[in-house]
Formats: sequence, structure tokens, C-alpha cells
Amino acid sequence: MNFFCKIFFVLIPFFTFAQIEFGFKTGINLNNSSDITIITQDFDTSFTKDDFQGYFIGGFISLEGAVFNLRSELQYNKIKNSNNLTQNKIELPVTLGYKILPFLSAFIGPSFQYILNEKSNTLNLAKIEDNSTMGLTLGTRLHISKLELDLRYERGLNPMETKIINQNNLNIAKIDTRASVFSIGISYKINSN
Repeated sequence: MNFFCKIFFVLIPFFTFAQIEFGFKTGINLNNSSDITIITQDFDTSFTKDDFQGYFIGGFISLEGAVFNLRSELQYNKIKNSNNLTQNKIELPVTLGYKILPFLSAFIGPSFQYILNEKSNTLNLAKIEDNSTMGLTLGTRLHISKLELDLRYERGLNPMETKIINQNNLNIAKIDTRASVFSIGISYKINSN
């Protein structure tokens, strides 16, 4: 935490004459991988691990400086794979951006997530033990007047394991659904010129 405090105080001069922008955002997840660890022979090995796909929708607020910006987003994210395993979560990415060109920026920062629920029509899942997780987000953003298009990659920093159980409540496998996802998003700035 001390590291982030130092960065904050170094960047204060860059945001002295900053303006605040806010708006809406939405997008799609191109893929989100998961890993299955089989614990016992009772697990159906015909189960295939397919990538999750889904969408997100939310809003953002950004402190825009001449060269840097500090952006916070709040979004609802839903992902699903072909085995009807779905996950609904709330995400809060906080990124520091650097303007490479007037119309192009790069950004990086942490993403905090809270899993609302996880369910499947084909698997018997145990209750999630720890609903919160954190990841690292990095990407690039194209600015076109009030519209912004971004391409980002996010990687979960800690495991997000869900146990698969049988009829007797015995753990037979586990899925690590931590984020490892590419996404494309579009934002609309409400208060921009």
C-alpha cells in the first residue's frame, strides 16, 4: 500500500488542472479460461473445459490530466461457458492511463471483483468460500470525440476455486475461474465536449 501512496503523491502535480469526465460503458469478453483439477475417479471426464464468454455493462468516472488520467469503473459482468456454468460478478477496475497520442492512451491498474453467484445446470457446485478477488488490468484506449474504444487484458492474481461435488457432497473436482480474459469495450462520455 505504501507504493501506491508514493505514486499518488508523485502524480498530484499532473492532476492539478484536471477535469472530471464520466459516462457509461459496455462490452464483450472474448474469452475467459478456467482450469479443472480432477480429485477423484467419480468426475465425468467427458466434461470439456470450454472458454467463458460474456458481457459487461456499467459506468466510469475519470480524472483527466494533460498527460495522465485516473479512471475508476463500476460494472456488472456475466460470463458463461458451453457447459452452462455461469458466473455473475461486480467489478471495480481502477486504472492509471498515459496519453501516448491525443487520441490514444495506454492504462494499467488493479481490478477488484466480487462474485455474486456461480451456478451450473450440468454440474453440482459447492458454495463459493471467498467471493472477493483481485486482478491486474492493462490495455489501450482509442478516443473518438465522446466515444472511447478499449482493448484490455485482465489476469486474476489469486485463485478463485469452486468445488464440484457429487450426490454425497464429496469434493470430486475443482474449477479455478480466476480471470484471464481479453475484452473489447466501448464508453460514452456524458460530459465531454
